Amino acid sequence: MSCWTNNGLSVGLGSDGWGVGRPERELDPEAGPLQRFASELRRLRATAGLSYRELSKRAHFSVTALSEAAGGERLPSLAVTLAYAEACGGERADWEERWRKLSAELAPEAPVPDRSTEDAPYLGLATFGVADEERFFGRGR
Repeated sequence: MSCWTNNGLSVGLGSDGWGVGRPERELDPEAGPLQRFASELRRLRATAGLSYRELSKRAHFSVTALSEAAGGERLPSLAVTLAYAEACGGERADWEERWRKLSAELAPEAPVPDRSTEDAPYLGLATFGVADEERFFGRGR
């Protein structure tokens, strides 16, 4: 790594010739499933020995998208996750399975409403039955 000063600040160069970015913020893998997933992505990248710029070139996604994928704040898209993992030498099927499990785990379980007794907000959404026959007529009327 080379260093030079810019207005009195020390600036480094990474192996790819670009400035070294700020360090990633700490991530506690025990804080939850999303943080654990992000931590595993970070470990994969570290094992591959790639900077985010090198990873970006291999994965064909921006540095920002890839660093956010390992940020642990929100679930990255499946496409970003798979590109990240494959660029680092990870198994596509393994990471797709991990992502799908995490996505299902993070999805809120929405209760299915019982609409049988609920009034529809307007008539077009209501279920019609035999009792509604007076509303329907042919062309002859």
